[in-house]
Amino acid sequence: MVSRLQALWDSPTPWRVGAVVAVQMVLLASFVLDWRVPVVLAAAFVVTVFLLDNPVWAVAGMLAARLLSTGTMSFFTVGKISIGLFEPVLLLALLSLGLRAVFSRKSLWINWPWKSVFVGIILWRVAGLTWCTSKSDGAKEIITLAVIAATSSVVLAFIQTWDDVKTALWWWIGTCVLIGMLAIFGDALGLTDHSSQWKAAEGGGRETGLGQQPNWFAMNLNFVIHAAAGFALVQKRPLYRWGLLLAAVFIFLAAMTSGSRGGAYSVVIGGLVVALGQPLFRKWFLRFAVVGGLAFALAALADLGDLGKGFNRISANVDVLFARDIRGLNWAACIGMFTESFGLGIGPGGYIDNLRVYSEWLYNSVYRYPHGIFWGELAHTGVVGLILLGALVVSIARMSIQTVRDTRGTEAEVLAWAMPASMAGYFAWSFIEFSLDEKPFWEWLALYTALHLVARRAVESGKPLPPWTLSLR
Repeated sequence: MVSRLQALWDSPTPWRVGAVVAVQMVLLASFVLDWRVPVVLAAAFVVTVFLLDNPVWAVAGMLAARLLSTGTMSFFTVGKISIGLFEPVLLLALLSLGLRAVFSRKSLWINWPWKSVFVGIILWRVAGLTWCTSKSDGAKEIITLAVIAATSSVVLAFIQTWDDVKTALWWWIGTCVLIGMLAIFGDALGLTDHSSQWKAAEGGGRETGLGQQPNWFAMNLNFVIHAAAGFALVQKRPLYRWGLLLAAVFIFLAAMTSGSRGGAYSVVIGGLVVALGQPLFRKWFLRFAVVGGLAFALAALADLGDLGKGFNRISANVDVLFARDIRGLNWAACIGMFTESFGLGIGPGGYIDNLRVYSEWLYNSVYRYPHGIFWGELAHTGVVGLILLGALVVSIARMSIQTVRDTRGTEAEVLAWAMPASMAGYFAWSFIEFSLDEKPFWEWLALYTALHLVARRAVESGKPLPPWTLSLR
């Protein structure tokens, strides 16, 4: 790809010379303003050129930045949109991959199983701008979904082979291990402590993970736990196998420092889904359950800092998940918004503006969000939104069934079960937490969709994926 760019500039036509002069003038002007600007631009150019010949690294780096990026790591805001680590990396990835697509005549807007449903979700929100009470909030929500569409398109366009899927998964696992280490050891060394920023973490014992609300911190890590453990089963090198198993256990323990009950339940639900796959999966699920149970007991009984406090919160407060009226009040408000809009919904954004009618106390609290994807869609998008949400779940389920069939007996079979298992746990959890546009669900779904397309092409071409020949017991 770089050689093709080199050939493009071999003959010095006037417009090419003019473009070079224009770039030099921009760099000179930026140097006068701040010497760091041209340095950053030059570095960005070098990275872009490197990524042109390494598109999978561009995608993997984009996914890693997406996982690492949090609200507290924002550089600045544009209106109500925060610009942090992810946005510049996404821009570089899109630039390099876009250039590669142009020169290789590759389409970035390919077909995938849930594409039409997702487009429908965006278009219904665009229509909702005509009757919503906060057009700025609604526009922000639509822009977020547009970024998700761009990210998913890039993942699906450039993750083309089984090796590409494995590379992206290695990056995802490594990033989650890094997040866990930064969160746990950063707090232990007194370098990072964001607990005061969140009401849920004020009492201590709830890790916030780079400034995230504890439940969101757990959710960000939970997606990869089952896949990391399953990925270990197909590794031929013992070092990789045990390294992945240790990574899965570490990520699980890091997530549990959040003290998130929903996070613990979602891991168990996902594990049960994986256990449906075959006897070997069930055997390893039971082994992990024993290890997890022992770690749970040890952390709860011993003085293990945030880990022990997190486990104690999960075990000691199982019965109060719905005992407080915070979720119930929000759900009642969502039902009220749905019924009073005659099933149309209040449109994107504006939830807080409408909440005051239903609960003055809730309006003035920090708990003023729907507490669940279903409830948020009920309030904002009404009947049409719920139909689209149901269609999304059905399309993902159908895609998962097909992927399991296409990968049976291959190295990818365990991921064909483990990746949707994580989503199943997330779906269950999402009835009491989160919103539709949360990361990294969509990125995880895009990566799984890439695996689905890889498996489909392998079956249709008559060249199946590598067989799973490892004889684990």
